Amino acid sequence: MSIRDWNQGSLMWRFTMAGDTPNFYDTPGIDAPAVWLHAIGAVAGDLRYLRYGRDVRVDRLIWELTINDQYAVTLGWSGPGVGGFDLCHGLSMDTPYAQAAVWVAETAQGELTGYEFIQWPSRGRHILTPRLRQEAPAWVDPHTDTVVAAIGELCEQDAAWAALDRLR
Repeated sequence: MSIRDWNQGSLMWRFTMAGDTPNFYDTPGIDAPAVWLHAIGAVAGDLRYLRYGRDVRVDRLIWELTINDQYAVTLGWSGPGVGGFDLCHGLSMDTPYAQAAVWVAETAQGELTGYEFIQWPSRGRHILTPRLRQEAPAWVDPHTDTVVAAIGELCEQDAAWAALDRLR
């Protein structure tokens, strides 16, 4: 059955992210939308870097991606040491990658900052903001409005800041 032929209830995929690859626990028997898996993978990778506050076991988060009968996406997670959530803002399963990645980043950031008191991505000062820049998803410094890194590439920025810290 194609996801387009389905029109009742909701489809849910539950998985952890091992690098960029989802490790599925539950599936409805059809493939999840690749764009959304790619967006979640980019954000999950970024969650490993530039987090200020208590530790979060990112590798143990169980992500939930749900598509309802109107093709709207709900994103959520559960896991040890962090509260769970499910959130839908009416974005379609056909949303382009750049918009999906920004929304996943905003959602994860809001959950961590608002409910878990974790600043991410941050080095303990201000928090970077997920935005679209030149049609690409990016982490932007809100004070200078400059792109710091592409969403999914915070590891490179983290390494550069660590090198600067060693020089000081």
